[in-house]
Amino acid sequence: MAKLQYFLPALAAFCLLAAGIAAGAKDVEFHVQGRVYCDNCRAGFETNITEYLPGATVRLECQSFFNDTVAHLMEGVTDADGYFRLAVPSDHEEEICYVKLIESPRADCAEVKENRERARVLLTENSGQSNSVRYANNLGFLKEQPLPVCAELLKIYKLDDETGY
Repeated sequence: MAKLQYFLPALAAFCLLAAGIAAGAKDVEFHVQGRVYCDNCRAGFETNITEYLPGATVRLECQSFFNDTVAHLMEGVTDADGYFRLAVPSDHEEEICYVKLIESPRADCAEVKENRERARVLLTENSGQSNSVRYANNLGFLKEQPLPVCAELLKIYKLDDETGY
């Protein structure tokens, strides 16, 4: 009987603690942000004449570490300034997630360069980041033909054909 006298208050305290933890727990939501641009010079990076693309479609895809199955998939469209913002529910600690270019709104700037069409993002609370916003590297479509000003611009960046870069 004496053991029961101590057991019941301990059990009640444990239940209250568990209920408090469960009430304080919340669903995790991450906010993935980035920008889509048109690479007017076909340089492979943003320049001072880069145009940001409204209406471009991107896809966020998370694949399982264990079997490469797609665990989460969603699409978004860039706003008037070329930004995309995706609200991603839940933690994806056991998945590899990335944002990928899908479709350009411009026919003259729709080419995708292999290995430059995606940006990886970490969507887990176990990443050492304290807030829920995750920034993806900006993604760019290549313009069909470089603008005439690009030759001079790339000389400034020392990336013209004469330098060997």
